[in-house]
Amino acid sequence: MRAEAAAGALALASLLAGRAGAGLIDCAAVVDRWNGAGMAAPVAEWIEIYEQAHYDSDCEGPVVERIGLEIIGRELGPVRRAYDRGGDEHALRAVRDRLDALQEFGSHWRLSFLRGEVSRRLRDVPGALRAYQDALALVDDEELTAVAPTRDEVLLLRDRLDETAVVAAQVLPSGVALPATRSGELISQYSFATRGFTRKKVLVPIQFVYAKDVMTESGRASFRDAYETLSAQGSPAIAVIGHTDPVGSAEYNRRLSLDRANAVRSALTALGYPGAITVVGKGEDEPFRFDDPGLYSLEVRHQAHRRVELVLQES
Repeated sequence: MRAEAAAGALALASLLAGRAGAGLIDCAAVVDRWNGAGMAAPVAEWIEIYEQAHYDSDCEGPVVERIGLEIIGRELGPVRRAYDRGGDEHALRAVRDRLDALQEFGSHWRLSFLRGEVSRRLRDVPGALRAYQDALALVDDEELTAVAPTRDEVLLLRDRLDETAVVAAQVLPSGVALPATRSGELISQYSFATRGFTRKKVLVPIQFVYAKDVMTESGRASFRDAYETLSAQGSPAIAVIGHTDPVGSAEYNRRLSLDRANAVRSALTALGYPGAITVVGKGEDEPFRFDDPGLYSLEVRHQAHRRVELVLQES
């Protein structure tokens, strides 16, 4: 695997690198050194070669990027094992520090995802959300992520985004901002498709005023992002499903969830959404499923139950 990548880097260097400028090392020499280092070389030597390519040679960006990604690939395994061993908050913060150091060498979706996992266990919800969003943006970047993750990996990432988004909506009054690609294009976690994999249901953290069908400020922000995402996908036919927490009677919660679903439909219709919209009120029947409920207080879990889901309908 590494031999193929290094051979590719050599070919790329030969193609892109021109004459070395005054005082700069020729890129081909750097790549030769890289090819000769091998897996047995200490990571300090790999880093030295990376810095030489980055700062002291005429290597173009793709060559530097490739070397950086191989350093990340080599180090992610040990860092992941350190995370899997668990430990106290101090140990988790040490893992996150190692991940932050690896980010100096480039962007990799697995690195961002693992940073999200660490931040989630540290109860740093905004930090976890940003990391998972970064991972999603990288998954959809076919240049930086040439080999797509498996379907199970994509689904786990989307599940983590759902969880952190509904929790973060409670602590981010301006709403849950969406990630963007290097070119500035938004990558929406409300899209039904991610890198060729489609799921029929997406969760939108549209928060409502307690016991009412009126969106909060952050709820309106999430609604606008969801509307733009739906429009970008061709305004498909959808079902809007409302949910509530278990506080109150089952009948009351069913009516409230239906009112909230209708409020979302009305807001979409007011913006001229052309796709067919049906509404469903589930009440308290389908609470949000946390992978690790112990990370959150009862109030946070209840707030997460008060959510809206969009379900793609057959056309």
